[in-house]
Amino acid sequence: MRLKGYFKAGPLEAAYITAVLSIPKLRITERIEFLIDTGATKTTILDRDAITSGMPYGKLLRLKQPLLGLGGLVDTYVARHVEIYFKAEPDQQHKELIEELLIVKHRKVDENIVRIPSVLGRDILNKYRLIYDRGSNLVAITNESSIV
Repeated sequence: MRLKGYFKAGPLEAAYITAVLSIPKLRITERIEFLIDTGATKTTILDRDAITSGMPYGKLLRLKQPLLGLGGLVDTYVARHVEIYFKAEPDQQHKELIEELLIVKHRKVDENIVRIPSVLGRDILNKYRLIYDRGSNLVAITNESSIV
């Protein structure tokens, strides 16, 4: 299995991967661009994607402790039993099940906040190999033993 990512230019130049987020219990299915973030403990949906998907915060469990990130403390919610579907090569689909997906909600959402992408964290990345080769323009998440 190989999930192909890509590098995105701009002020947050980094590696990204696109997938479909599905939360059946909340009837949410949304295509999301995830920043591949080895510094994030858990996969987290940020404000822009939560707003676009119509995230019903009132139906989610709010964590007592807010999440601490670069922007400070932010209210954090949990969605359970989440599915993320990635396009795998060649013409296949790979499904990841996440027991707890974090969803943040900033109290004030402005143009700077909506620029922050959702992140694919180590809860998924630690299961696989991450190929990050900027010189060759290659980003992939794989279970292959040979990475060439």
